Amino acid sequence: MIKEGSYGGVKENLHEVLRVVDGDTFGIARKREEVVIVQILNMSVPDRGECYYSETKKTLTDLLKNKKVKLEKDVSGVDSYGRFLRHVYLLSRTEDDDNAIVAKFMIENDWAQALSVLSDVKYKTYLARFGTEAKAEKLGVWSRCKGKLPKNFAETTNAQLKDADCVIKGNVFKNNGERVYFLPECPSYFQTRINPYKGERYFCTEVEAKSAGFKISSGCTTIFRKK
Repeated sequence: MIKEGSYGGVKENLHEVLRVVDGDTFGIARKREEVVIVQILNMSVPDRGECYYSETKKTLTDLLKNKKVKLEKDVSGVDSYGRFLRHVYLLSRTEDDDNAIVAKFMIENDWAQALSVLSDVKYKTYLARFGTEAKAEKLGVWSRCKGKLPKNFAETTNAQLKDADCVIKGNVFKNNGERVYFLPECPSYFQTRINPYKGERYFCTEVEAKSAGFKISSGCTTIFRKK
């Protein structure tokens, strides 16, 4: 049973999932039988025709279909296809439990890849650690799709993450030896590989990265970063 009541006097804004389109997209009823398509933020799944597409769609279907979810807008709201872009939650069974973030479930169980979307940053850093752990374990899509990974799942690092709280990537440019670091909210974060033989590594904080002689990549924006 999903919590449908209101705790602490706060009424939950719930929407029933009528159908699942694919591994990150589903339809809800809005009004007058109109169906609105919702895409889950901050994760990427295999597209139709790619390895693990059917398995990922089935997983989201089993998780959400005919259940009620809570939706949360971030910044962008709607994409160019008219789909609602939302953080999606399955509500807790009890007042004391936390709501489950659907993207976290999909990423940490190796069905999806954490995806950097510049303006929608609320859970970007949080979800990045689960994506890195999933790749390190080589389960799900990472083991079943060797040699044919979906386009957004290309290997991005060859150094195993040792601490889930240390996800800042320190990278050394091959052409000039410049040392830069990437935060999970940087657009190039998921395309950045870490090779310890080149002096590249993960950092826990920006202060640590700067102390080691790394500077933030010029491709990163500071507009949406938390102060």
